[in-house]
Amino acid sequence: MGSVWLAIIYIGGWILSMRIFGYFWKNRKLAINDAEPWFGENIARSQYIALLQQDEPEATEAQLTAALLRRAMEGVVRVLSMREDKQILANLVKQGTVGDDVWTQFTLSEKELEAEIMAIVEEANTFKENWGQGILQTASEMVMHEKTKQMQKELALRREEEARKQALRDQRKEKNASKDKTDTPAAAAAAETKEPKADAPAAAAEVEATA
Repeated sequence: MGSVWLAIIYIGGWILSMRIFGYFWKNRKLAINDAEPWFGENIARSQYIALLQQDEPEATEAQLTAALLRRAMEGVVRVLSMREDKQILANLVKQGTVGDDVWTQFTLSEKELEAEIMAIVEEANTFKENWGQGILQTASEMVMHEKTKQMQKELALRREEEARKQALRDQRKEKNASKDKTDTPAAAAAAETKEPKADAPAAAAEVEATA
């Protein structure tokens, strides 16, 4: 009799564990399916595909290669961004700061980006043999060039802002210095000595009257 109860308990526990596993697995699949992409819409890719599908007039090869290069640049920017985010996100997951759903979202987006890079290489080879090996390098150089230009622009703006602030500080100093000069005892004494000179004609008239 006891063995029968043990078998029933074992079977019941097994069924319960399978239901719990199925519940969490279903929720995980839903989380994977509902995961939002790590990046927004890839506008450069959409523009390239639109040019490919354009009929009247058909896009020229120069337009297509330029659009593909912009698409490659966007891919490089995303690769660099994900490299920076991956280590930070892994540490946050280990610390429990963010949940596994965020990591799932990140890994899915990483796979999508790998597929995008492969598609860019394949497309480049359709225009020129072995161009797929060089398009990413060219795109990387252009991305770094744009970043350098942006940094130089921001630096120039900071210098202009600092120069403007310095000019305002200089104006305040000059204003305060001129105010301090008018408030000194010497300036007050000079003002007092000027007052009798203003009454000198009246004093001369009094002397002539008495004479």
